[in-house]
Amino acid sequence: MTVNAQTGADFGYFEVGFEPMDALHREFHDLLAAMQQPGDEGEKLLALHEHLLRHCSQEERWMRESSFPARDCHESEHEMLLEVVAEVRRRFDAGDSEIVIRLAQELPHWFEVHANTMDAALAVHLRGLEGAAAPAGAMRAGAEEATA
Repeated sequence: MTVNAQTGADFGYFEVGFEPMDALHREFHDLLAAMQQPGDEGEKLLALHEHLLRHCSQEERWMRESSFPARDCHESEHEMLLEVVAEVRRRFDAGDSEIVIRLAQELPHWFEVHANTMDAALAVHLRGLEGAAAPAGAMRAGAEEATA
């Protein structure tokens, strides 16, 4: 885990024991850490948004292909997250740079809960399928896309 010296924010990427998902979490962790550093806030916000679109899409693909029972709830959380990030981008584009700082401070707290509940449950489900017949190569395809 990484702790930012200025804010004390904890940027743990919360390994869940399913490597393709853990790889997405490490990438997310690195983007959050970058948001705490000086630099082009707009560029970092765009990189975060693009990552989250891909991250959520990959998890949703795993859920669909594996018939994950809590899919609707998990996808609802993704929708909320992506709506918030899109709104932050709109407000940033309108001149509110403070909103990016607030997102960078709050997002790790949201992610901690999401990763330790929604993602952890999905990881347990997917690990259970690794030993069984996985649907249409869901784990292999996901692993390749998550690390691309």
